[in-house]
Amino acid sequence: MIIGALFPVIFIVVTILLIRRLTGRDVHGPITGNSVRRFFQFLLMYGLLVVSGVGLHGLLGRLLRGGSLVVLDQTDLARNFSFVVVGVPLYALLAFWTKRKFISEPAEAKSLGWTFYITTSSITALLFTFFALRDILAWTASDVEYNGESVARLIVWGAIWGAHWWVDVRVTPAVDSRYHHLLGSLIGLIAAFVGLSDLLSSALNRVFHLGGDAMFLRGSDSIWLSAITLIAGLPVWWLYWVRTYSKSFKDSLWLSYVLLAGVAGGLVVAVSCASTVLYQVFVWLIGDPSSTQAAFHFQNSSNFAGAAIVGFITWWYHHAVLDEERVAVRTEVQRIYEYLISGIGLAAAAGGIGVLLTALVAGLTSSTTLVGGSGSSNTLIAAGTLLIIGGPVWWIFWRRIQNVTQKSPVAEHESATRRIYLFLLFGVGGLAGVVALLVGVFFFFDDVFKGNFGIATFYRARFTISILLTAFAVAGYHWMVYRQERELGIPGQQGLHHVLLVGAKDHELARAIAQQTGARVQAWRRTDDTSAFGSTEEVLKILSMVDGDSVLLLADPSGVKTIPIERD
Repeated sequence: MIIGALFPVIFIVVTILLIRRLTGRDVHGPITGNSVRRFFQFLLMYGLLVVSGVGLHGLLGRLLRGGSLVVLDQTDLARNFSFVVVGVPLYALLAFWTKRKFISEPAEAKSLGWTFYITTSSITALLFTFFALRDILAWTASDVEYNGESVARLIVWGAIWGAHWWVDVRVTPAVDSRYHHLLGSLIGLIAAFVGLSDLLSSALNRVFHLGGDAMFLRGSDSIWLSAITLIAGLPVWWLYWVRTYSKSFKDSLWLSYVLLAGVAGGLVVAVSCASTVLYQVFVWLIGDPSSTQAAFHFQNSSNFAGAAIVGFITWWYHHAVLDEERVAVRTEVQRIYEYLISGIGLAAAAGGIGVLLTALVAGLTSSTTLVGGSGSSNTLIAAGTLLIIGGPVWWIFWRRIQNVTQKSPVAEHESATRRIYLFLLFGVGGLAGVVALLVGVFFFFDDVFKGNFGIATFYRARFTISILLTAFAVAGYHWMVYRQERELGIPGQQGLHHVLLVGAKDHELARAIAQQTGARVQAWRRTDDTSAFGSTEEVLKILSMVDGDSVLLLADPSGVKTIPIERD
């Protein structure tokens, strides 16, 4: 179901929050007594909203079923009445008090508590509305039994969503509305992706007379159900992304969505699903298929083919959006994307090499031929598929990374993402190699002490041998890359690591400093003065004369002051 497909949203949001935490950007300031008050205030307000909405749509659903309000289940009736009688008045009072608070203290609208409330409430109402609309469309387009509760849910939660959208536009600062629009864009993208991939899968099943069902949905008519999901998801994506979030400021959060969810997410799904289809084709042509009937052998291929096509479309669209914006400054989010895809490609290629080495050792140390036996040819085909898909992906992205490194060595080598990538690969590779070595040596001495040492010992250790060779090759290569950078004095331990700009907020200046120095740059806006920093060349000249790795640049009417600082 689509609910299961929403789990990637959690991963992406957590990743974005971690990125923003690592970059030290906390726009809401320290925790105070008012912060705690706002937290409980808006948490209670959100809870009352959910209680009120559930109660209202439950009561309205009873009326729309065509029966009596009291005849049906009395327990549900009592619960819904309780929710409405208690929840609605309390929510109305709290909302009225919050409105008065906003009028007397405009800073309330910029608080973290309000951002939490408006985001969670809007997204909760959006999900209720989306699934209600999908159920209603399924009822109108198929033989699904009429359910008045879905109509009631659409009416109640659609009104709640619309009201919160209206309030969000007029009250919430644009910088805080981004989280709401980001999550809405993700939900719309996932729903449209699921619907379109299911639609293509169902169409391929019909065209080629295959026996598989749609990947995500089940039903008597999967084509209609897939089309319904697409029809319900596209307006959400269009409103949140095309009309709203795509036109917002292109900061790290925006890049996180485009690069991680759109470009990287689409590419990973496309490559993984395409490799599965390619493997099944190779097995049918030159391998050992499980059935001689194409309909049975390829019965699940349409699912992966549909997802691969939509994945490539998703990747192409978001890549085009990125090119259109021409984001020239290389950000940490972009690095995470490139290193992530490079690592995935490398893992796939290394897996293919490991499988080939295992088959080679098995063929040289056993009485069977290298590709003999049931299923062994399929193993080699799987290894070849991993190499065909993973090798080019790793090479393309790793070469792109290395080209950027040659052009901007300081910024790239100072990047925490690159250091984590290198340490992780030769660390994990080295650990896997040591474990494989221990297991292999155990096999050796075990057979020696038992008097069984011979060719069979190497056959027994075929997996450890392949893991050992592959892991040490991966770890050794990345260790050499790291050692070469160290010999060249990169990453440098001297120079600027952190720059704090305090004055008129200038995003372009911050980006230019980060690109030229490789430092982590934060820009804070002064509320008592609007003095600017001057040209980028002047600021870079000032920074070139700074001693230490952290500095604060303060812009005031007398000029730019440099204040050495030390970060904890």
